[in-house]
Amino acid sequence: MKQTPKWAQTLQSYIWIFNVGRGLSIFIRTALNQGILYDFGCSEKFSPSKFIEEKLLPYLDEYKKCKVAQTIISHPHADHIAEISCLASRDGKNPPFYSSLHTCPHDKTEGSAKPEALDWDRVKNPKGSEDNIKLYKGLYDSRTLPLQTISYESSRTVPNLGYGLFYVRPPVVNDIHPKNDQDYGNGMSLVLFYRHGKHTVLIPGDITPDCLKLILEEGNGLEKRYTVFDRQKKEDHPDWHQRTDNQPSLKSLLQNYGLSIFVAPHHGLESGFSEGLYNSIKDKPALVVISEKRHTSDIDGSIDNRYQCADGSSGLSVDVEGATENKFSVSTKNGHHILISLEGTGGSPKIFLDKNPEKLLQKIGG
Repeated sequence: MKQTPKWAQTLQSYIWIFNVGRGLSIFIRTALNQGILYDFGCSEKFSPSKFIEEKLLPYLDEYKKCKVAQTIISHPHADHIAEISCLASRDGKNPPFYSSLHTCPHDKTEGSAKPEALDWDRVKNPKGSEDNIKLYKGLYDSRTLPLQTISYESSRTVPNLGYGLFYVRPPVVNDIHPKNDQDYGNGMSLVLFYRHGKHTVLIPGDITPDCLKLILEEGNGLEKRYTVFDRQKKEDHPDWHQRTDNQPSLKSLLQNYGLSIFVAPHHGLESGFSEGLYNSIKDKPALVVISEKRHTSDIDGSIDNRYQCADGSSGLSVDVEGATENKFSVSTKNGHHILISLEGTGGSPKIFLDKNPEKLLQKIGG
């Protein structure tokens, strides 16, 4: 029997942002040792799902008999679902990544839910991604609406641990972006906010500034889900995880707790920069993380230089392949995988970068 590694026994949160070239792949190990997968990018050189299955999954606690508590696809663009096959059944059995919460933008096309579904004719993907789109539709066809976060049912409590999903209903995204199909697809992105004590992380997928503005202003069409891993909170707000109610707004969370780590939307491109977000934060993020896109087109623009200087963050001390550097932002551009460690108490988040993810695992006792 394998010995349980140190990281699986701690009350720290770990967030992996994998280098997948063009795309996004993030794994969150909560302080309660539950796993959340956000997006399924991959590259020819690296498979996040293989690394997670071999090195992380065996040591996670189960959630409703599943090793992964929740799988989230921010939006169905090809670079965010490149490795979606890891969710497919194997020999008629559930895959290791099967979860009770399969979460993605609403795409139910039957019954009363149909008017709320995303418009697949407006979700543009390159040739060659047809099989993955078909698999995506099949995998998520049986999921249960409404979208949810984890239903907290544990006897264990970690103080000030919680996360939420914020998104705009597809018909409203259509109204916001009636002509630009790329913006329509990106605007669908599910935005994830994670808090552990004094540390916070925002993962906005590829959301557009206009859709993020609606979320921040709590406009018509906003949906919220929120879980606080505390028994009293669950008793006081039993439906926060499954329907929009009086959950805290994203703006109030940013104003009250600030932002430790900001994963820049749309791969850090200029088109995704949100003045409204920066105006909503208690202070500048401590660090910006960029999952950098490759082969950008002329219309994409460049990486926004505000993320890479004091205009965009206050800066943190970062471990880059064993050497300490002071950074305003870090990126996967040079082949680095990124590991974020949150203790939830005093001090700053610990950030590690390395081209070999197993060396990152060693940093936390893997």
